[in-house]
Amino acid sequence: MKYLTLSVFFLFVLNSTAQDSDREKINVNQLEVEFVYNHYMQDGDNSAITGGAGTERLIVYGPSMQVKRSFGKNIIDFQLGADIISSASTDKIDFVVSSASRLDARTYTNMHYSRLLNNAFTLNGGIGFSIESDYFSFAKYLGVSKVSKNKMQTFSGQIQVFNDDLRWGRLNEKTNFGPSNLVYPIELRFQEWYDVHERNTYNLNLSFTQVLDKRNVVGIFGLLSYQEGLLATPFHRIYFSDDTLAVEQLPKKRKKGSLGFRWNRFIKGNLITRNSISGYADNFDITGFSIENETALKIDPKWTVYGNIRYYTQSASKYFAPYKMHDSASQYYTSDFDLSKFNSYKIGFGFKFSPYHFKTKFRRFDTFTLNYNYYRRSNNLSAHMFSLTVKNTRFYKTKK
Repeated sequence: MKYLTLSVFFLFVLNSTAQDSDREKINVNQLEVEFVYNHYMQDGDNSAITGGAGTERLIVYGPSMQVKRSFGKNIIDFQLGADIISSASTDKIDFVVSSASRLDARTYTNMHYSRLLNNAFTLNGGIGFSIESDYFSFAKYLGVSKVSKNKMQTFSGQIQVFNDDLRWGRLNEKTNFGPSNLVYPIELRFQEWYDVHERNTYNLNLSFTQVLDKRNVVGIFGLLSYQEGLLATPFHRIYFSDDTLAVEQLPKKRKKGSLGFRWNRFIKGNLITRNSISGYADNFDITGFSIENETALKIDPKWTVYGNIRYYTQSASKYFAPYKMHDSASQYYTSDFDLSKFNSYKIGFGFKFSPYHFKTKFRRFDTFTLNYNYYRRSNNLSAHMFSLTVKNTRFYKTKK
């Protein structure tokens, strides 16, 4: 739906023309500014930092801003954000017990460019950066989408490449703000456990959407992913059944794939349901299945309320075992419960206020959105998620 929406937006911009007193055609270009604040609170007792047993308490404060500029057949999109993380479990890398939590931060930015070609093809590309104390990522994107002549089908594909460096030190004055070394648990720093510090990820996203009629849109979406390099987390401990200790070890290659189906239905004009079902598999022997529904009710032209629910289940990786259940003779091992067998559900609700009110002739207040979601896993991990979004648009008139 992302690329279908983008194509429809382009067509709207290209066909939105007016005439001035001299009967000259003009384009209406747009500048959209969106402010988002995400708040995430998590708790559990299976921290991988302490070998699969221990607090997973975590709070993330996530402000971000997105600016989208459209002009003619072009769209430039820029996003800047930060995640400020307060984590009780992160202290346990050094077994610092004097503080209740440790504060860390991740800063990220993404830049995308899209161009419509001959009213059918859209080319898009972009780059992104993400940095925190023990992590740096450089992302590249390149994609294309095509709308059929009757505007009923959309085909799209995108290649994503992520190059990550897991060394610590970029935010530390003692290392001159440069990468220094991998961070291991304090009692395991007597040796280098890995001979690589980089991780590369290559994703191929493919999708097809079909407009069946005025009320129904269906789609199929696929993902193929390949990872290589350091796939383990250096500061995750492993406690073996014989009371010895090591850091997490995982293969240096991972292949993943998913396939999903979506069905969006408009009911009676003011009720919309978005439904999806998807499956996942990788060569760590994890298989997953999810089903999701979001239902939106438009109360009047300005107010929309909606609710959503998602159920997910997955099998355990062949490399996973809980605290003190691993055999020290094994080649690979993890006690990260993200790779364990579990069931989970997420349920939420929210509302959107969309007055599309013009504050001035060329400045409009578009939307105010507030969401809440509750997440729970069968291994007792739970989370509360809040998000707040405010969006404004400014219009520019330029003569052809």
